[in-house]
Amino acid sequence: MDHPHHAAAAPRGRAPSGGELAGLGVFLAAAVVLPLLVGAVLDNVIHTAPLLLFAGLVIGIIAGGAVVYTRFKRYL
Repeated sequence: MDHPHHAAAAPRGRAPSGGELAGLGVFLAAAVVLPLLVGAVLDNVIHTAPLLLFAGLVIGIIAGGAVVYTRFKRYL
């Protein structure tokens, strides 16, 4: 009985290295924490709490997501 010959699956890109993943973790932590802290300090200075705290959090999440997408889209 003949088995149909299946073409090999298209090779995917190599997997990210451990160093790339560790760097990503450090960047994501900094991308969220730094704008959050800046927002908290500015809230205390100009008495707008918690408006700028949340704005910093949103900015950090968007920045982190954008960097993850642009840096790791080749592995998808």
